[in-house]
Amino acid sequence: MRKALIVALVCLNVVLVAALLAVNVRRAEAQHLRGGNDFIMITGRIESTFDAVYVIDLKTRRLAGWRWDRTAKRLIPYKGRTLTQDFR
Repeated sequence: MRKALIVALVCLNVVLVAALLAVNVRRAEAQHLRGGNDFIMITGRIESTFDAVYVIDLKTRRLAGWRWDRTAKRLIPYKGRTLTQDFR
């Protein structure tokens, strides 16, 4: 009885570890839909303490960025850039 219980618990642990690995194996992929997608949003890091969001407008070819201020809990905008000038 005791040996069967230990075997059952070991099997349960193996199944749980396999399920945990199966869930975490997927890689992040960008979602691309055909049609009216005129913006690309990218998340990133500024230094090691600040998170940022970058948005690219594909029609005007401009980049805008915002930094998340954790103390004030708000987005702080950065000056945008024209990408056509950067990629000439």
